Amino acid sequence: MKKVALFGGSFDPIHTDHINIMKSCKKDLKFDEVWLIPTYLNPFKLISTSSVNQRLEMIKIAIKGLDFVKVKTYEISKTVRSYTYDTVCYYKKKYPNINFSFIMGSDQLDKFEKWDHFKNLIKAIDFKVYKRSDTYNNEIINKYNLELFEFENNFISSTEIRNLEKLNLQIKEVNDYINYNLMYLYERLESRMTQERYFHSLNVGRYSLELALLNNCDLNKAFVAGTLHDIAKEWDYDEMNEYINLFDKSLLKEPKQVWHSFVGSFHLKKDWLIDDPVITSAVFKHTVADKDMSVIDMIVFCADKISYERDYFDIERFRAVVKADLKMGFKELLKRQFEFAKLKNGVENIGTKLLEAYDWWVTNDN
Repeated sequence: MKKVALFGGSFDPIHTDHINIMKSCKKDLKFDEVWLIPTYLNPFKLISTSSVNQRLEMIKIAIKGLDFVKVKTYEISKTVRSYTYDTVCYYKKKYPNINFSFIMGSDQLDKFEKWDHFKNLIKAIDFKVYKRSDTYNNEIINKYNLELFEFENNFISSTEIRNLEKLNLQIKEVNDYINYNLMYLYERLESRMTQERYFHSLNVGRYSLELALLNNCDLNKAFVAGTLHDIAKEWDYDEMNEYINLFDKSLLKEPKQVWHSFVGSFHLKKDWLIDDPVITSAVFKHTVADKDMSVIDMIVFCADKISYERDYFDIERFRAVVKADLKMGFKELLKRQFEFAKLKNGVENIGTKLLEAYDWWVTNDN
């Protein structure tokens, strides 16, 4: 009789330990197939932090090449809370000639007896438990005579991935998908920036997208860079100092007010694992620019200065110029930035980066 492992979960997002458990099901437990069953909403969670389509796309990326894994949308397509008992009954009735087992992680043991229709469920199907950590509810294991298995464990969780932890252990292609779709953005930023800064960042992302459409360049990269441009804006200077010391100590000579642009770029490389130079360059240059400015560099620089919530004298003229001629608008905004910095801090405190950019683009009119 065909042996199939039912593996349910939120998979929000799917990660390497999920994949390693599935591989163990095939290699060690000798299942013919693993049926992955993403839930629409875990009964013990109030909300999912990603869309159904996004989770399915991440799963598709993660299981590429694993022919024994099949994705089943029975639960996720119901758009209501999902219960394991209903799923087990559905598949056992539909496929009476398949020997099913249900896969769970040891982290679920504490709530195991609270699962819906538990008394019927524990009789309906055999459970295989994978050891997710060194501490687990051994009392439940013994009480229900459950089998506990080990696997190639990275000891990571979806919660950690959402919170920018252990990304070096995550599936790179899934991490790239998350970054390029700005998933889990609010929970990654809520503790690091004010609501006002957060909405400014969203506005700059939207404005960058609008300018990218006008200038026929990569929409997604402009949108991501614009949205993340101020990611380090409200960090304390001690933390910024650590990143600059790690990546480029010469930048410590620049005014502290512009450190966040450099640190934001370094943070995206180091902690988000964004290795796209187009995005990290635009974040790096969005405050004081540079002699070498790509179209997306200019877009994010300008979008930051004229985003939707900005309101200062002559801003509509700046917006009109930028939309009509990006390079000309960039030069005008760079000139405004230079004059503002000179007025506020004095010409001797402007900083090398802004001075070089101003001389190249405005004084020498390149």
